[in-house]
Formats: sequence, C-alpha cells, structure tokens
Amino acid sequence: EVDTHGTDPLDDDSDDDGLTDGDEVDTHGTDPLDDDTDDDGLTDGDEVDTHGTDPLDDDSDDDGLTDGDEVDTHGTDPLDDDTDDDGLTDGDEVDTHGTDPTDADSDNDGLSDGEEVDTYGTDPNDSDTDDGGVSDGVEVEVDGTDPLDGSDDITDTTDSDGDGITDKEEQVLGTDPHDADTDGDGVSDGEERDTWDSDPLDADSDDDGLTDGEEVNDHGTDPTDADSDGDGLSDGDEVDVHGTDPNDADTDGDGLTDGEEVDEHGTDPNDADTDGDALSDGDEVDLHGTDPLDADSDDDGLSDGEEVDEHQTDPNDADTDDGGVSDGDEVQEGTNPLDGTDDGSGGDDGGEDGGDDAGDDGGGDGTGGTAGGGDEGSAEDLGDDTLVLGTGDKDGRGCGCSSGGLAGETGRLALVLLGLGALVGLRRRGDSA
Repeated sequence: EVDTHGTDPLDDDSDDDGLTDGDEVDTHGTDPLDDDTDDDGLTDGDEVDTHGTDPLDDDSDDDGLTDGDEVDTHGTDPLDDDTDDDGLTDGDEVDTHGTDPTDADSDNDGLSDGEEVDTYGTDPNDSDTDDGGVSDGVEVEVDGTDPLDGSDDITDTTDSDGDGITDKEEQVLGTDPHDADTDGDGVSDGEERDTWDSDPLDADSDDDGLTDGEEVNDHGTDPTDADSDGDGLSDGDEVDVHGTDPNDADTDGDGLTDGEEVDEHGTDPNDADTDGDALSDGDEVDLHGTDPLDADSDDDGLSDGEEVDEHQTDPNDADTDDGGVSDGDEVQEGTNPLDGTDDGSGGDDGGEDGGDDAGDDGGGDGTGGTAGGGDEGSAEDLGDDTLVLGTGDKDGRGCGCSSGGLAGETGRLALVLLGLGALVGLRRRGDSA
C-alpha cells in the first residue's frame, strides 16, 4: 500500500468511493486514490454497486452521454444507448435533435422520434410539421398525405367523445374515439396527451402504484414520475404504505429524506424524533452519531437529548470524564460528569458528624447525651484515635459509640470490640439489678 499504491494502510477505502482499495486494484482496475476513476460524475462505488456501469469507461453504452449525465441530468439508462427505443440514441436526442430521450414520441403526433427523423423528415418536436392543420401522424397513418406539404392536409375536426383529440388522431394514437378516457384512470385522453404527457392507454403511466387520475386529481403528483419528490420512495408507497407526503422529500422536516428514514435508518418518516430523546433523527445521524432508534445510545441513564442539551456530556460515552462512574450516576449523585476527579464522592458526608447527631437523641453512634438518659460516658485512648462510648440507662436507651477520629482498619476493629464489651457490661448490670 505504501510503496506501490500510495494508499493508506490504516484505511481500507483510501478514496472513500465505496470500494475497498483491494477491490479497486485487484478486481476493478480502478484507481484507489481517485473516487471517480473515469471522471464521468459517478463514483467508482456507485458505478459498480448501484448502476452496473463500467468505472473505467465514462460512457458505458457509447451513446454520446457520460454515465453521470445520463443518471443525474437526463434520467436515461447509462447501459442502454436508446432508453426510449425510438430509434435515436440518447446522445443524438439530447445533443442533435433536442428531443426527449425518455419519450419515444416527443411531440405526441403518433410518429416516433426516430421515424420522424429517419423516415419522414418531419420535425420530432412539432406535431404538425407543415402547419397544414393536421398532425404528422394522421397525414402519414390515416390520410396518406404529405406531412411536409400543408396544402394537401385534409382537415377533419370530428371528436366523437369530446376529449380534445380528433377521431383521426385517436386512430393514430390507438385510443378509443368513442371513450373520452380510454384507460379509465380519471384523466381524459386529451388531457393525458396535451397537458400531462402521460399515456392515455396506461392508467398508471409511471408505474408507481397510483393511477394517473389519483396523481393529478388527489395528490398533485407527477403522473409521469414515479417519485415526484425524489426522496427514494415511490409516490404510491408514500401514500399507501408510509403515509408520507409524496410532494415533500422530508415529510417530518428532520433533515433525513423519507427514503433515508425508511430504507437506511429504520426511523419513522412522519416523526422528527423517532426515539423521543429530544434530538431530531437527522441530528442524531448527521451531527451526533447517536442511534435515532435508541433514546439512550450509551445506556448511561441519561437520554441523548439530556446529554447534549443539558449536561454537555458525550451521548456515545457512558462515562464522559472517564472517572469510573457513569454520567447518569454522576448526575444523580450531584457530581460533575465532566470532571473525573470527583467521581464517587457524591453523598459521602463522612463519619465525623455521627457523634454530634447521635448525641442529641441518644440512639445512634456518638455519645449518649442527657437527652438519651445515658451516663456521661467513658473514653478509651487508642493512641491517636479516640473512641467515645456512652452508656445508657437500665433500659438500654442512649447507648452508643463513635469512632471520632478513628482511621483505618485498626480503629474500626477496636470500635467493634469495645462495642461488644459495652453490651456485655450493660447486660451484667441488668442482671445484678
């Protein structure tokens, strides 16, 4: 990697194109340091894994358009030199004739673009090339007149079904001149041809699961584009499956497209905060790297939103300050989850206050004071450590002990032994009484 290819031995995909350096060198022959080896506008990874194009050939189907232009600009098939099968290559349609490479009959006159250019010499962008009042298709297919000579046009405006298309034109198009909506999709044949450029013989021109009529009349979507908002979900799936807006690529406004939510992250495209942690799904994915399906990504007891917005802790690290106590426990204990030096100190008041507290009620650790009815108590000097042992009355009230300044295991052991001795003494006093 270092000496031969110049790639990064610590990164399996040095150019971040979606192909490993090894696959680029050994399998595809692409440059592992160039994410678009053939400079066609598509990354090597997308060419191999998504489009099936040749990452070493900028025009895989040799139609005169780069693979990138076909995919990103024209919507044509980069592996088919004549996407609409009209007899003209995609490149010729775009660069020479100005026709639509995804529509075989750009002017809807009943003649394919290829027939107009190669056979009849008519204009594939003008349905009545000779301006004689009759479409090129009718002249050729029905009347047998010259579509280049306007003087011989046989004008017949009969429109039996009132759909805006003459009976002769319907004859050429293959629609029913006695049925205004031949395919029964809710849009008249005339509107399909003249307004929407949809197919009057196909109730669902774009095969997205919605009829052309539903798209036009109910949803306002494009009946010739299966994914009107370009979010990666078909219009039909948005309406019938996900309940998303087919005209809004990001229905919930969380920064992720509906398609990304459904197909990549499994989040709800109708809920900006799927896991309810107060961070939007988009922010979780793009900013914080947290799990948009888990309200507490690092399982520290704080939601991702609380970590980011309230405590400024790392929602991907259960112990942000590496002090040994989780962020959630620190917050609960009152310590600072951003300061590792205070971990474990929360709530520890020490034993030094025990004597004072117990002295007031005579029942706990400390000197059995007058309120507890005990004697003044006795003290044993244990070197530097002092044990104060108070004894109560005959009923045992006010008996207690305090370690005072005791430190270490020696002090605690002495405390236990002296406590036991005190209990024995009290029992004997009771017996003698």
